[in-house]
Amino acid sequence: MASDVNVASIVDELCAQPALTPELLLKLRTVARNTVAERNVLQTRYGTLDGEDLPADEKALRQCAFAWVLCRYDQAENALKNVTGSGAKLLAGELALDRGRTDEAAKLLGEAAQQITDTPKVAIEYAGALCAAGKTDEALAELAKLESKASGDADLHYHKGRCLEKKGEQESACNAYTRALEIDPSHSDAAFRLAYYLDLRGEDEKAVQLYKKVTGQGPAFVSAMVNLALLLDDREEVDGAITCLREALKVDPTNRRAQLFLRDAIESLDMYYDEAERKENERLEAVLRIPVSDFELSVRSRNCLAKMNVRTLGDMVRKTEQELLSYKNFGETSLSEIKNLLESKGLRLGMYKEEENKRSRAQRLRTGTPENANLMKPITDLEFSVRSRKCMQRLNIETIGDLVERTEAELMATKNFGQTSLNEIKSKLGEIGLGLKTVN
Repeated sequence: MASDVNVASIVDELCAQPALTPELLLKLRTVARNTVAERNVLQTRYGTLDGEDLPADEKALRQCAFAWVLCRYDQAENALKNVTGSGAKLLAGELALDRGRTDEAAKLLGEAAQQITDTPKVAIEYAGALCAAGKTDEALAELAKLESKASGDADLHYHKGRCLEKKGEQESACNAYTRALEIDPSHSDAAFRLAYYLDLRGEDEKAVQLYKKVTGQGPAFVSAMVNLALLLDDREEVDGAITCLREALKVDPTNRRAQLFLRDAIESLDMYYDEAERKENERLEAVLRIPVSDFELSVRSRNCLAKMNVRTLGDMVRKTEQELLSYKNFGETSLSEIKNLLESKGLRLGMYKEEENKRSRAQRLRTGTPENANLMKPITDLEFSVRSRKCMQRLNIETIGDLVERTEAELMATKNFGQTSLNEIKSKLGEIGLGLKTVN
């Protein structure tokens, strides 16, 4: 990628031209959405535009174009009323495309391509609009017509990749994005789409490098920074993830996804991670296997526990105080003795019974009314941490109902999912009276 100094000089050079032709407009859009330095130069130009000595038509064109490139769409559409000539149709189509009005954009850019025949760039933009409108076969046909005279244009291969992607031909799409990056290594959109698929394939290192190439301030940049943050979080590079999310929020302060992930990443700095949790669970399991006979209990307590078939500490914590007191000859003295024993090991009576009750309640809810309100809610309502959400995304879990049909083993088998995430999910579900599926 060119240095910021070189890129900035390109913006200055383009803006210094006596007239911004359609080809120069599209080139300006490309360079001014690639890096922060480019964008800053254009913002300065936009701020001083009123004071420049330019013909009225050219100044109106630049006001609209600069606002469009800087994603100030309301200002751009207002300025468009004063723009005339071939550039007006092109800008109208591009604005409609960026606003999500894809059918209108395809119509306008198709008309612009018929008017502006001296540059294939406009026809490539038309093909891109057709793709965005879901007319992928028409878009591919348009791009095929341009292959002979524009095979060295990175945008042509990028839009071809988008069409192939929409047709489900992911491998061919990735090849097209790779070709676009070979022609223009700074092509942010191609880098983002290729990184996205490498991320899905598990090729994390390559994906990270490509996400880092998306250094501009457009929508692709925000998405790239969020996705990069998730990859870094998976690699436990939490500080790097936080930096990425903050950069994304500088560009789009209202981005809900970035806000949520940033909060989770900051909170995760204070959490104990899976290794510590695993060791603690192993210690607890070992304690629960200790036989009752290893402890010096009174004869009365030992006899009562034997009659209740309580052989280990694990058996003991499955009993409640009420169950113990209901046995013949078992009184408050024996109860106090056992509670003190369990407390010395960090245990308590009834702790397993509570978990079993939660699961039973969850099972009744799952097999009860199908329209149970909680089961129909999206998992986003429970505001899980990044790591937990990524696990559920990989398992295609979208609702709370989907989640409670999963077992602990299924979740634990997912990449980068550990005991901390499992505890979080169980706790969140427990708050609404639900639990994970149990295997008998």
